[in-house]
Amino acid sequence: LMSVFEEEGKKTNRPRLLLTAAVSARKETIDSAYQVAQIGAVLDYIHVMTYDFHGSWEHNVGENSPLYKGPSDQGSMIYYNVDYAMNYWKNNGVPVEKLLVGFPTFGHTFHLTSSNTTVGAPARGPGPAGHFTRQTGFLAYYEICTFLKEGATQAWDNAQNVPYAYNQGVWVGYDNIKSFQEKTEWLKQNRFGGAVVWTLALDNFTGMFCGQGRNPLINTLKSGLGTGTSCKAQPNPPPAVTPSQQPSGGSTGSGFYTGKLNGLFPDPTDKKKFYKCNQGQTDVEYCTAGQVFDDKWLCNACH
Repeated sequence: LMSVFEEEGKKTNRPRLLLTAAVSARKETIDSAYQVAQIGAVLDYIHVMTYDFHGSWEHNVGENSPLYKGPSDQGSMIYYNVDYAMNYWKNNGVPVEKLLVGFPTFGHTFHLTSSNTTVGAPARGPGPAGHFTRQTGFLAYYEICTFLKEGATQAWDNAQNVPYAYNQGVWVGYDNIKSFQEKTEWLKQNRFGGAVVWTLALDNFTGMFCGQGRNPLINTLKSGLGTGTSCKAQPNPPPAVTPSQQPSGGSTGSGFYTGKLNGLFPDPTDKKKFYKCNQGQTDVEYCTAGQVFDDKWLCNACH
């Protein structure tokens, strides 16, 4: 597959596509399903799904994505945390810069079976479905904000560096701004390659539910990693591309880049416009409002 990507990059005169994979964070799955060192040598990035460690399929409440193991974890449970999973992938031969840490924007819910509300309390089955996600045992972050506003008690798991909340027999383990900050600092200290989020649509994307603005978790992550929207000029911008010949028609009547290899090409006179060439056909495309076609062949908000 990598050789196919490299060949395509040569044909299109563009950087080759990245070869990545989303992989399990559970030790037993890693041991049985992956040739860790081999895939680590080939893949550009490995997205480790460091969430879903605990859920309503278990008989005790537990955190969805704990950073560290809990004091009562025993047996295989000692492996069910972000710190262990990421270091297990690293220690088995994957270069640390290729490993991306999974950040969840959701939580798993349980029905408590006693008055005990601490981590590890007995439980039976999932909590009720969220109003929008409509899946038992699962709440989006914005639904958890509503759960808190409706009277749930929020607590902080000091051992595992994540929050949990409970109300009227329902318990949820999840992530919030504080735990995203803690995990981001841990990621940087351990020099992992970056982060992935599951998923954009489960953060408070409308800004309506949490009183923290739009996408508070993702923006916390971006800020912590230094990947905000500010732009810096490229030190050596590539030369402008000029057409190989005059327009001669195409699928949209443009033909601006007739004779070019397949790929995307900028319009030298209009940064908001670019040309998509495929099998001898040329289509004119436009970036969305507020974006320009940049030197990386992408529509970007940076001007």
